[in-house]
Amino acid sequence: MLKLILRNLVYTVLICIAIVFFVHLGLLMAANFNLQGTPRPVSEVVTEALAQSGDYFVQLFQGNLGNTTGRYVRPVGEVVADAYPKSLGLLAVSLGIALVLGIAFGIISAIKRHSQLSLLVFVVTLLGISTPSFFAAVLIQIVAIRWYATTGNQLVPLGGFGWDIHIVMPALVLAARPVAQVARVTFVTLSEILEKDYIRTARAKGVREFWVLNKHALRNAAVPVLTALGVSLRFSLSSLPVVEFVFSWPGVGFMLLRAIGSGDLALATGLSLSIGITFMVIETLLELSYRIFDPRLREAQMGLVQAG
Repeated sequence: MLKLILRNLVYTVLICIAIVFFVHLGLLMAANFNLQGTPRPVSEVVTEALAQSGDYFVQLFQGNLGNTTGRYVRPVGEVVADAYPKSLGLLAVSLGIALVLGIAFGIISAIKRHSQLSLLVFVVTLLGISTPSFFAAVLIQIVAIRWYATTGNQLVPLGGFGWDIHIVMPALVLAARPVAQVARVTFVTLSEILEKDYIRTARAKGVREFWVLNKHALRNAAVPVLTALGVSLRFSLSSLPVVEFVFSWPGVGFMLLRAIGSGDLALATGLSLSIGITFMVIETLLELSYRIFDPRLREAQMGLVQAG
């Protein structure tokens, strides 16, 4: 376990270095091509990005993330500290919805796998995976506006921040693809497990269906489901800026788009680092959870330790 944590820590450092360099390079390239006249050679821009990245890390090791640029100058650390909890809360709610609904839909469709319900779940999940987040966000807003125009009643706010019904629409849009992904993986994995011999043996011994699912089937399906959730997390993090922008949710993604638009290098770098570190921390937690749910991984790890 310690080896896993140290390995992911090294990966996190390398990813942070790459994030800082590519953010600097991207904004410098954008500014370079927006200049009047002939743009500078790419090699000069790359060299400047490397130099700026080195200066940024020197400043970062001193505990200083820099200051924002523009009309109102603020420390980047304050902006990140204000926006980060809002994005983290939105992600937590959306992934919680994805886990609950995805597993529930997957279990129901696996139990009814020989009926038309499984086909319906397959079609719905395919649509959920294929629909872009910006399209889903605009579509759900159009539906809410049509409902208000027809009935005169507003179901939920169309935008803005609040830990109440304001979070419903952005959380649902952000959860759409993860729900579909988790449901499909749960359905496929459980369908295979429920055909295994040990499941038939448990049923033949008179074990109730609830315990067959809970004790034998779902535990063996935990690792693929967690893997699907990890894949969904990558998509959610990439979709976060678009979803937050459409619904005016002032989180990390929303502030990152504003920073890129205004060319605020320090703010864009700090916000990008927060997203990258969050992703690596969750990936590490998922890998550790695999060893909790799958005893085979624990036994393999213990065997390697004893062999060493």
